Amino acid sequence: MKQKNIITVVTDHQITADTIARAIGANEKHEGYYLGNGYAVTWTNGQLVEATFSPKECFVLSTTMESRLAYAHNFKFAMRNYDELVGYKKSAEDNRQLDTIKALWKMSLTVVNAMRPDITGDLDFLSLYYFIACPVDTRRAWLPVLTKKAIVHAVNHGPQNRKEYEKWLEESIYNAIVQAAEETAELKGSPAVEEISVADASKDAECAGVPAPAPGEQHEGDNYIGVIIARCPLFNLPALMIQAACELDYTHEKTILTAYRLYAKKLISYPAVLQNTIPGGVWKAMLRNMEMLRYNSKWGRSVGEGKPSKCHNFRNGESVYNGFGIATTGLHPTDLSRDEEKLYNLIVKRVIDAFAPDSSGKGRKYKGGKKNNRRYRKGKKAKTVKTV
Repeated sequence: MKQKNIITVVTDHQITADTIARAIGANEKHEGYYLGNGYAVTWTNGQLVEATFSPKECFVLSTTMESRLAYAHNFKFAMRNYDELVGYKKSAEDNRQLDTIKALWKMSLTVVNAMRPDITGDLDFLSLYYFIACPVDTRRAWLPVLTKKAIVHAVNHGPQNRKEYEKWLEESIYNAIVQAAEETAELKGSPAVEEISVADASKDAECAGVPAPAPGEQHEGDNYIGVIIARCPLFNLPALMIQAACELDYTHEKTILTAYRLYAKKLISYPAVLQNTIPGGVWKAMLRNMEMLRYNSKWGRSVGEGKPSKCHNFRNGESVYNGFGIATTGLHPTDLSRDEEKLYNLIVKRVIDAFAPDSSGKGRKYKGGKKNNRRYRKGKKAKTVKTV
């Protein structure tokens, strides 16, 4: 293994690494990693490398900047000292794991970023990349669900829509840099970003071949989070923690760990922190998922017939890389502990409620045979329609 002849997959936690390893055939278990079938799978045990904002010169954003280089230029990277932070003696374990990641990294043709599917995961991987400082080809395995098909495709081919992912990532990295600059500026009492005129910005954009935004232009969806929270009942991780504390008497730590286990067992989507809706492409998958929920022992009888409603949890035109709420994956659960089963059923109930018909009656359940129950068709009226 002295030559660069493996593909190394790096993810956040060992429970996720175990699922990924089994999917791609890396079945040999070693200290700190899995190996086999030309792959190595390792993990960081959370945020292993910490990025501290520390710009080397006056911080100016420009359309000609490459986002990853801007991130590398404006941050310093060091192993996070949990011992100093919270008194938890984790540094020795982190050092061993970091040594393992470095060794695998140097033997790899490609390193696959399989960190959590949100901007935090991407930034954690970038911090690790610049900290190790060993250039290697990388690709992103975006895994909001951990089914075998999704894992194999993501590890071997990267995001399904590379251009869409790169656009989202560039904007997200810039937003993270600006936020860090503003927080630093508040402490220092100075402007975070050097301001340039609209005319200069337009010239700079034209030189880079990028159309300049019109004055006062606002991207669609910039302020949609408040609306989502008000309208949509799918769980995100904070909402799940609150509900599990109220109904199941779970501590927040227990809820987080159990949710990660359900994710690693491919039963739920990644427990995102912010989002509680799904984009259009994911809604299509809910057609099959809702059928599978009929087999749920506790809530299956409450699943109505017909297509799941879009009214509460659907957002059209949104990128899947903006994340989505906690949804079931369409796989039937097996071998769950009692704690996992209780939390899974809590999520199932919320998914069923989220996609139930709205008050207008759209998508309601119909009774009777196919011949006697028809919906309104173009130019024709149903003969008999009964709703419940």
